[in-house]
Amino acid sequence: MEYRKLGNSDITVSVISFGAWSIGGQPFWENKDDKVSISAIKKAFDSGINLFDTAPVYGFGHSEEIIGKALKKYRKEVIIVTKCGLRWNNNKVYHNLKKDSILEEIDLSLKRLKTDFIDLYQVHWPDPDTPIEETMTALKKIQESGKIRYIGVSNFTVPMMKECLKYAEIISLQPGYNLFDRKIEKDIIPFCIENNIGIIAYSPLASGILTGKYNKKTKFKDWRGKFGEMFKKDVYPGLIDKTEKLKNYLKITNRKLHHLAIKWVIIQKGITSAIVGANTPEQVEDNIKALNLKISENDLN
Repeated sequence: MEYRKLGNSDITVSVISFGAWSIGGQPFWENKDDKVSISAIKKAFDSGINLFDTAPVYGFGHSEEIIGKALKKYRKEVIIVTKCGLRWNNNKVYHNLKKDSILEEIDLSLKRLKTDFIDLYQVHWPDPDTPIEETMTALKKIQESGKIRYIGVSNFTVPMMKECLKYAEIISLQPGYNLFDRKIEKDIIPFCIENNIGIIAYSPLASGILTGKYNKKTKFKDWRGKFGEMFKKDVYPGLIDKTEKLKNYLKITNRKLHHLAIKWVIIQKGITSAIVGANTPEQVEDNIKALNLKISENDLN
């Protein structure tokens, strides 16, 4: 495993992180076997992965609970990342980054994660109804209390990050980034590099499309079929065509598409780590093989 320093912090993280969204199950994914999920988390730890990314909204608390149970024994050896700002009521998710809500969320997350501190606490999505100053001031207060070590943001624009920096230091940004979604290259990556903000990229496999196991007839019963941008009728078929071209190119050298997709993200300038979801120990083991993949200039072209 390879490790990199995360932004302006004393945290060193593995270049592949464990994504714990899917193990949360409903309402976004199909429910998983918790014992298998815990085995996957432990396999990741044994394989050198030290960053585990979750959020309260993943399975409405269930993902955090599984992470807490699986990693309690190894707490001092891992970096636990969770988030705030997405609340729910009767299975309906809504934004809330107001001070009182965040102060409530942090304690709920600590309890579910079975820990007295969180290494990196991120704002999950912007809340248009709450001033950034109120959110960041609240996070700064939580940081000073010792409940979190560092503050980060997810899905923020450059202007939003500039506003954040007026009130508190942020050491990381968590954006979507993969071969099919490269919009952060224009201004977000340069800004993060300039300000020493680490980038922990999510969805390196384009929500599964870049695994190469789907086709145009595949039906998605989870969140992807309901509101996934890449899974819209006017987008998805074109991405499958591109996926097939990539698969055919890699066949010549007996390489796998998902390994290329993961490694491609990791080697991009400014990227600290790629969050890769896994439901089983076997998937964890397979994903890590991406580190051994050789990518030439010809491949990149």
